[in-house]
Amino acid sequence: MILRRISLALIVWLSGTAGCGKSDGKLNVTGKVVKGGAPLKVPDEEYVRVTFFPVTDGGGPPKNTYAANFNRTDGTFRALGGDGHGIPPGKYRVAVEHVKKGGDALKGAYDGDRSPLVFDIDRKTGPLVLDLDKK
Repeated sequence: MILRRISLALIVWLSGTAGCGKSDGKLNVTGKVVKGGAPLKVPDEEYVRVTFFPVTDGGGPPKNTYAANFNRTDGTFRALGGDGHGIPPGKYRVAVEHVKKGGDALKGAYDGDRSPLVFDIDRKTGPLVLDLDKK
């Protein structure tokens, strides 16, 4: 009876952890976009695009980019990657585009090539602050 319970508990534990390895060490990255010391909030007719560009050796273009979901009401974002398991650890240039009528309100200052927002992402990385007032 005890051996049966231990076996059952082991099976339940293994089935519960089986999906953990499928993420290949990917990380769910969260943070907030701020401007003027406050969270960037945008009206319904505008939107903000936050994209993570891996910084490559030699400066060549990255193979993949990772879009983040932006919450227009509180300025927060979450980068879950294309498969929902997160993005791989590494160094990223983070692009921010505030799209409204007439184009990017940030005038390309935070695009994928020029953004000064560069972060090393690993398991120790806490929520990021993307401060649009810092160059």
